[in-house]
Amino acid sequence: MSTAKEELTRLIQKQPDDSSSEDIVRELAFHVMVQRGLADSDAARAVSNEEMGRRIRSWPK
Repeated sequence: MSTAKEELTRLIQKQPDDSSSEDIVRELAFHVMVQRGLADSDAARAVSNEEMGRRIRSWPK
């Protein structure tokens, strides 16, 4: 298993040479958010689309 630093370094190296700092930071942030979401899903800390729809419909208008 690779370290976070190694994983993010690989991700940065995959970016085009003309990427801006903002592009790279955005890609890193997206990667971290996806990893968190997958970890939440694996740990059963997620709700189904149906449940989320029910929750949204219950919000006051």
